[in-house]
Amino acid sequence: MATQVLEQKLARHFELLDIDGDGYIERSDITTFAERICQAGGVAASSPEGQKVVQQGERLWQALQQSMDLDSDEQVSRSEFVEAADVERVMRQAIQLGVAAFEVMDGDRDGRISRDEWTRTDEQLGVALADSRKGFGQLDQDNDGYVTKAEFTEGLEEFYRSADASAPGNWAFGKF
Repeated sequence: MATQVLEQKLARHFELLDIDGDGYIERSDITTFAERICQAGGVAASSPEGQKVVQQGERLWQALQQSMDLDSDEQVSRSEFVEAADVERVMRQAIQLGVAAFEVMDGDRDGRISRDEWTRTDEQLGVALADSRKGFGQLDQDNDGYVTKAEFTEGLEEFYRSADASAPGNWAFGKF
């Protein structure tokens, strides 16, 4: 069973993945989520970079469905998502999608994400601007105005695995 902090973070992440707001994560939600990441980065989902994100999204959907779709109805409810949240395969795949997303979010291809690139992506994913800015500041560990791939990956790891309520990575998807 996940800790209260992990449950809160995962409930927030569920909200972002449930693109159509119907109370379930379905394949179409994950596909739209991946496409929005591409759109925010100014990359076509059909481009080689975009295809990496789309493919990682599909792998995430497969992991969600196989690990969390307890009633095999091809959708994952909030309770299925939060209750099964300690499934390592899903966490690992969500992090892989994030790593692929980094390349697309980095619009100017300088190997790091600026605050504008960060907030543009968050806006597409439904994260409030104030939360997006706070999240960027939390993940920008060295306060240089950029989130590096290492900072980003560390933040994702913290978001999905840390029970520490003060971990900077908790803000990877806005306020939880």
